Amino acid sequence: MVAVLFYYLCFVKKIIRYILSVAVIFLPVSLAAQEEDNALVLKFETVGMTGGNYAPFWHTSNRQGLPSVENSNGYAHLAALGGVHRPSGFGVDYGLDLGAGFGLENDLFIHQLYADLNYRRLGISVGMKERWNDKNHYLSTGALTWSGNSKPVPEVRAGIPEFVRIPVLGSWFSLKGHIGYGRLTDDVWRREHGGGSYMNGVLFHSKSAFLRVGDQERFPLQVTIGLEMNNLFGGTRYYVATGTQTPYPSNAAAFWTALFPFHEIEQQGNEDGDNLGSWHLNFDYKLNDWHIGAYYEHFYEDHSSWLGIEYKNNTEGEKDFIFFGFRRNWFDGLFGIEVNAPDDFRYFRNAVIEFMNTRGLCGPICHSASCNSDGMYVIEEVDGRDGMYNHGIYTSYSHHGYAIGNPVLISPAYNASNSNHFYSNRVQMFHLGVDGGITDKIDYRVLATTTRHWGTYGGPFKDIERVTSLMLECSYKLGDRYDWKFSLSGSMDIDSGSLLGNNRGIMLTISKFWKVL
Repeated sequence: MVAVLFYYLCFVKKIIRYILSVAVIFLPVSLAAQEEDNALVLKFETVGMTGGNYAPFWHTSNRQGLPSVENSNGYAHLAALGGVHRPSGFGVDYGLDLGAGFGLENDLFIHQLYADLNYRRLGISVGMKERWNDKNHYLSTGALTWSGNSKPVPEVRAGIPEFVRIPVLGSWFSLKGHIGYGRLTDDVWRREHGGGSYMNGVLFHSKSAFLRVGDQERFPLQVTIGLEMNNLFGGTRYYVATGTQTPYPSNAAAFWTALFPFHEIEQQGNEDGDNLGSWHLNFDYKLNDWHIGAYYEHFYEDHSSWLGIEYKNNTEGEKDFIFFGFRRNWFDGLFGIEVNAPDDFRYFRNAVIEFMNTRGLCGPICHSASCNSDGMYVIEEVDGRDGMYNHGIYTSYSHHGYAIGNPVLISPAYNASNSNHFYSNRVQMFHLGVDGGITDKIDYRVLATTTRHWGTYGGPFKDIERVTSLMLECSYKLGDRYDWKFSLSGSMDIDSGSLLGNNRGIMLTISKFWKVL
């Protein structure tokens, strides 16, 4: 018996050694050449704008929810951003960003408050932090699941924040990903814009996994494929007319369901949360000092748009599964091309061209047999009618009135009716973004977006509405290290309907940073 136990312990010891050796392979770090690295930067920024009925689209979009849609608003904020990284591989990054303004939801606000703990390639992030997507947030319209358009969400997330090569596969493969849980902070907004019912205490879950294939040091082309999945869940629903409320699960089981939202057909209910996400496919090619990238992002709300599988259910309950993705819904998505010029180019640096289509949404028929407006039952249940960014319980995929995803689906903050819904999620968009330099000290940026809106399947527009948004921005840099920056931009919206209105506006931005450490 003792001999058996001895051999068993030896076997366990070998297993532990093997796991540790694999961990070292996946989390390599060179300690010999490293020294302790300390950094602290102070950044001050003040912004003021004036406009027409509303602030123009490109003066509010993809700015981390800082500006307001009010025709005149402004703010100033001061951020302290820093970090300490030790030779052992441990590191801490931190940030505090406080501000005040007028014409905003709150006159005083905390924009960022976070601490990131890192060990080698692993990281844990706690708090509110500006997070962007894999697109060029300076020129792109933004990703479909997470864009940086809304205010930061307080979140605890853990994972591999940057791509890490896998040496055992010849360094041709890299991966990154995360899992996070947080809570929305827009209870007041949802109460004031909820209408007959609203949600408070909404929890937030995010996760992602990306695999990159290629080594541009040996071959110029690399390919990245990934899946991003988010979820609004938990919270309490309040009914204004009756004064009653309905709590939704916020226990450990709800957190587990948010992590693995995989149900059998017809077993997932709205109480499980607003499950959504997107597939990513990127191609990156380096030609000398030029970089050319092409990307495709496909948004989904349930299994039909997630995997391209539709089911039909007849009166006997027999299900027939059909793969239709390449014929219809997989053409819903964001398609883009980005070109980055070499560093010695001045007049042209970067350009982004994008096309977005969300007209399919798995078709206009919902999966309920009683959805026929004439009162007649549909013989075959057909899955479809995905209401992108809208939800029956959580109202909309927004934070403080701004779309958490792509802002081209006009955010509820612009709704004249004080509603928290997206009035149009079936769109076709063309977009161009270009930046460069006129001189060494003067930069420019041009954004031009035109979109056709069909409304929603439940509330289609009588006529197609067209929205065109333009912005021209010039920036002047001062100081020995260009630590002063003055930016002046003019923007306008041309709207054939009522989504935005015809807006004109100018924005002045002054920023200064100090490198303390």
